[in-house]
Amino acid sequence: MSNVRRYLSNARQSAMESFSNADGFIDQDLSFTGDDFFRADGGMGMGQQDIQTSQPYIVNVTSTSGSAVANFNILGSYQFINSTGFTNGSLTVGSITVSSGIPDITYQEMLYQFMNNPYSVGLTYIQSATANQVLQTLSVNTRDANGNLAQKTLVPTIDPYQQQTNIIAMKYAYRIDGFTKIIIAQVLANATLSLYFYPADNINLARALGGQPVSRQFGTPPVTNGQTIKLRA
Repeated sequence: MSNVRRYLSNARQSAMESFSNADGFIDQDLSFTGDDFFRADGGMGMGQQDIQTSQPYIVNVTSTSGSAVANFNILGSYQFINSTGFTNGSLTVGSITVSSGIPDITYQEMLYQFMNNPYSVGLTYIQSATANQVLQTLSVNTRDANGNLAQKTLVPTIDPYQQQTNIIAMKYAYRIDGFTKIIIAQVLANATLSLYFYPADNINLARALGGQPVSRQFGTPPVTNGQTIKLRA
């Protein structure tokens, strides 16, 4: 049996044995934390020192509004992928433009990937030249096809020992897929903002073609001090 056929057979059997969220109640599929995110803060588990460091997905938010814009949504691939506001791969909503911070990759291409290759975020790095923009609360919203909703609020805080006031690194664990939206409480007047999403792990079905696990985990991003998490056997 080929690797792909074996993977599809196992996936089919797993689906037959336990349907995802079939009881209609929110379960681990919408959970933001737990065993699925045991390394989601980027810390290496025992014996995992050789795990490759993740590269971030970078999203830029630029406002030309003279006043603050409340509750601005980014990501949300399923909802926004076909928005009419896309120009050359960047999305403009009103006075705010969302674009990719990675050369030769557009924001629209990012949304396509997030629909097909979900991942869990271990570290969110926020940077802005606009005073107090990095202190704006972020809300992570997700749902499933049953209509169940889940929300997690991320409250940025500046480390009292850091000198910079325009950057924040947050070690919160959450998942990004096609349903996931991140709501910025306020995009301040004429603000610029960059969000770096460092994956702790991701899913790519194409890995099965080479006989590899479809899930891959990553090590500590180099923007913060390392942290070791020990798990009980």
